[in-house]
Amino acid sequence: MEIKGTSAYTSASKIAQDDEKQKEQELAQEKETAQISKDENDTAEFSRTDFDEADVEEKARNYLQNILIGNLTEESQALIEQYLAEFDVAKFIRMYGPFTSASEISAAMYAATAGLIKYQEEE
Repeated sequence: MEIKGTSAYTSASKIAQDDEKQKEQELAQEKETAQISKDENDTAEFSRTDFDEADVEEKARNYLQNILIGNLTEESQALIEQYLAEFDVAKFIRMYGPFTSASEISAAMYAATAGLIKYQEEE
């Protein structure tokens, strides 16, 4: 009795090879797409919704003025006033920007001034 199953084996083998080739092509395409996406993400573009220096300076000064209203220690108040007087908006934008909302500016101001703020203890 002779078993003739070579054609079934050959067909299964061909399907497996085709599947493997298809997977390789998909992986290559995914890598190419990922590289294109990475290249696109590496460029910084400023949209029309970004705040300009005047807007950032206004929001930053307002933030600091609101802090000065609080119950700060004298030392802390002096440090905040000094920071306000020496505030360099261009440097601030380079370090923390670009900004697309006032909340982003406030968060950056908090990060920049958190060490300067100390409130008087309630008695």
